[in-house]
Amino acid sequence: MIMNNNKKSMVFIFSALLLFFLLLLSYKAVLLFTNTTPAQENVFDFLDGKGGLQAGFTEAEASHLQDVKQVMDYAEYFLYALLFVMIITVIHYRKDKKFLNQLFDYGGKIVVAAMLVIGITSFFFFDFVFTVFHKLFFPQGNWIFAADSLLIQTFPLDFFVSISRNILVLTLFLGILFILLGYYLKHVCGNRN
Repeated sequence: MIMNNNKKSMVFIFSALLLFFLLLLSYKAVLLFTNTTPAQENVFDFLDGKGGLQAGFTEAEASHLQDVKQVMDYAEYFLYALLFVMIITVIHYRKDKKFLNQLFDYGGKIVVAAMLVIGITSFFFFDFVFTVFHKLFFPQGNWIFAADSLLIQTFPLDFFVSISRNILVLTLFLGILFILLGYYLKHVCGNRN
């Protein structure tokens, strides 16, 4: 099927937004279902605005956690904005099943491809990806702490490796679901028209 330029642009935009939406959705789901220690739970309660930090964090650690809270708040707002855009897009194109198929199919394939690239890169260069992530979201540079600091003891590198892996796997799975949904629209719903 040949698409006009407007539809090509829409597929590109939808695919990019779907990638961010599924990453943020996976991030929220993984954090919700991750087993945490009592010390980690205290920090997550602080980040969710449900309480204060336990004693022992330095001023620099508390400052970084305040920055993390702000990033997490923005991520949540962005997640809901993306959900709204996804719903509006699906409602707008609900009668054009062929185009919805393309949105879901291409969007899912972009998500899968991105997760494979990020996953492979993270597998071989996790420290590099971790550093780039922190430089991007915490440009003020207050994210490096000594190995014996309370923050690093509470959240060792293994915690971030595990969380990152679970987010990538869940996002990959959701991308595959979108490809299957596109297939469903093309082959099952398409045969009914």
